[in-house]
Amino acid sequence: MPVYKRLEVIEFALKSVLDQSVTPFELIIVDNNTQEKDIFALKKLIESLKRNYSHPIIYIKSPKNSGALARNLGAAIAKGEFVAFLDSDVILDKDYYEILLKYFYMDSNLIGIQGLDRSLLENNSGKSFFSNIVILFEQFFETSVLFNKKHSFVSPSLAVAHPNLKKDFEINTEWISTCAGIFKRSLFERYKFPEQFITYSNNEYIMFSYNLYKKLEGRMIYTSKAKYRDIQTSFGRINRVRLMYQTQTYDLYIFLRLFDLNFINLLIYIKSRIGYLIYYLSRLIIKKNFSIKYYLYSFGSILYPLFNIKYIIKGDLTFYERDFPIE
Repeated sequence: MPVYKRLEVIEFALKSVLDQSVTPFELIIVDNNTQEKDIFALKKLIESLKRNYSHPIIYIKSPKNSGALARNLGAAIAKGEFVAFLDSDVILDKDYYEILLKYFYMDSNLIGIQGLDRSLLENNSGKSFFSNIVILFEQFFETSVLFNKKHSFVSPSLAVAHPNLKKDFEINTEWISTCAGIFKRSLFERYKFPEQFITYSNNEYIMFSYNLYKKLEGRMIYTSKAKYRDIQTSFGRINRVRLMYQTQTYDLYIFLRLFDLNFINLLIYIKSRIGYLIYYLSRLIIKKNFSIKYYLYSFGSILYPLFNIKYIIKGDLTFYERDFPIE
């Protein structure tokens, strides 16, 4: 579990792990460059949990603020057969690990699995006319959640598809989310999350898991039988402008490495960037924010990676870290 600026909720996430019906061999907390003023409180919480639980709780510190690096550091020292990742604002149902581990024991070819976020179920029920229009917009531009009844796939837009959430499901998937996904530990001897990504970055889980899918490393499953709740706190995230520029930069980096540059894939990717631009601009209009600089940021974030594409092709993302240094 990478931890950064979420001391208000992390205790609930940690207790949901330690109270599992099948408990983990160890719990590894990676301090993702937490500010000095919060380190004492974090360590105090860990010591409190150690007194009340018999499980090994290991604390390590990442040298910089990078969710991808933090996960790699944790996986590198993990001793179990499986590595379960968890975001610090995610609460697991009590039988989450018990249900998912059974799949591994039944299928030796299984390399990754994830349960269902209860919030998706709740957001999918009783939608208004306006909400349905937004979903149609998302489906057309492929910039957000897609709905597909047959399988769970990754689009060249870097959107991920979910199955029909109105019924129970157990399907093969091309992606596993790190907010509550489980992988075979042996994978980390050959694969890593992209350590060029800094802060609370987007879509690194897509690059990692879809790469496993493309390399035919084994089967991955998405099931509604095990559930969790992602409470989506605002703590530990980057501001809107940084997020806009980061999303466009990292998405292009991932796209160039995971997808063939044929006409259809390029068309889908370009269409999704148009969708993002419409989303950014619509958000400003709805909030009645008519400051010209934010409209320029919206266009600038789309153009920014294109101006730096030679570095992105080389795999050098230090230009983003230079232009948007870690706070």
